[in-house]
Amino acid sequence: MLSIVAYFMIILFLVLVCTKKMAAFTGLLISSVVAGIIACFVTGQPVTELFEWIKGGLFYTQSDTGSVSLGTVNSGIMILFAVLYFCLMMNVGLFDPLCTFLIRKAKGDPLKVMMVTVLTACVVTLDGDGTTTILIVTAAFIPLFKKMNMKLSYLAMMIIMPCGIGNCLPWGGPLARAASVIGEDVNVVFRTFLPVLVVGMIYIIVLGYFLGKAERKRLGYVKGSNEIITPEQIEEMCQVITETDKEYKRPKLFWFNAIFTIALLVALIMGVASGALLFLIGTAIVLAVNYSFADQRERISANGGDTISVAVIIMAAGSFMGVLNGSGMADAIAANFASLIPESLGSHIPIIYALVGAVACWALPVDAYYFGILPIIVPLAAEFGITPMEITMAAFMGQAIRYGSPTVAWLFLLIDRTEMNYGDYLKMFMKFSLPMFALFILTSLVLGLFPL
Repeated sequence: MLSIVAYFMIILFLVLVCTKKMAAFTGLLISSVVAGIIACFVTGQPVTELFEWIKGGLFYTQSDTGSVSLGTVNSGIMILFAVLYFCLMMNVGLFDPLCTFLIRKAKGDPLKVMMVTVLTACVVTLDGDGTTTILIVTAAFIPLFKKMNMKLSYLAMMIIMPCGIGNCLPWGGPLARAASVIGEDVNVVFRTFLPVLVVGMIYIIVLGYFLGKAERKRLGYVKGSNEIITPEQIEEMCQVITETDKEYKRPKLFWFNAIFTIALLVALIMGVASGALLFLIGTAIVLAVNYSFADQRERISANGGDTISVAVIIMAAGSFMGVLNGSGMADAIAANFASLIPESLGSHIPIIYALVGAVACWALPVDAYYFGILPIIVPLAAEFGITPMEITMAAFMGQAIRYGSPTVAWLFLLIDRTEMNYGDYLKMFMKFSLPMFALFILTSLVLGLFPL
């Protein structure tokens, strides 16, 4: 009976979110509370037990053996302050010198322009926000691409593909969502997945090189003999970056902000402390150094929407996972699924999930995928000796093709600014992203992140 309630809970959430009846935050909480109350009646427990389940999902649970499984509060704090930190770094202009340097170095060479575009997108997308990356990079490069008669469709690819990597940083969203599902620190998940991201980034940069070579040939560019744009036009494009929100820039503090950010990222990757603590303290320090009292309050308020929107979903997911696990629904649905899978296929669940789940990752909203599908697969895989981390790595494979999905709202901003239609965009995106998807899987198998 509990398995039926579990199916109801997950389907209710998926329907509410996918039909846009409710936001992910509301859908997670409503579905978990409704199903939790039903589970209390089914199991004969008092309804007040629902609050204990939610508490466990948010904070921690302790098993009979004494082991502790963390809830989502840690991930929520990490996301909250990581997003705020990188928003502040964009405000102070930390990445401006690098972006303008790269634009100046391009000097009208289609190959250099393509490489500069992808490298700039890689830098800007460090904040994990696709909308910001699109607005900044298209504002800087669309005039250049049009002046040189380069393909705007290539510009779209050189923006969106790095966004797919940036979205998989600890503060990007998917990693924090998955970490909350398996009760693991997001830093640990990130370090495990990092080699795959590095391979993906190398692939994107190499792709940019070949697209640039193709543009050189198409445009008949000959190095040193037919530069297409003037130095004055290059400076105009650099001003798009340097003049945006100039009152918040802090060029005199560039080296402090750069060294501090690098040290913070090194500490995060090395696991010196929880990412939640690192970004909490780091955000306070950069605010104090860069801004006055009044500006500190204003910058927190201005960037608050970006930070809160993600963090509250992580908290709601804690309630959802707490009810699913605490009530016994997760175990019931896993046992039900396990009974349907032949023993011979049990050990191949990760690779099957990596392939089939990629379609779900593409088709569903990100919250529906990680909070509606992954919680079912994790206990199911455990029935066959597959660890939660291994099945989570398999779940990330679909991120390679995620940004072809029509469920990504800001994707249409990119399509509009680069003068494409969705059909043409999807065709080109899949042409370049499917090889990266294959690279993701191959790298994961070679490194043993999940078994074949």
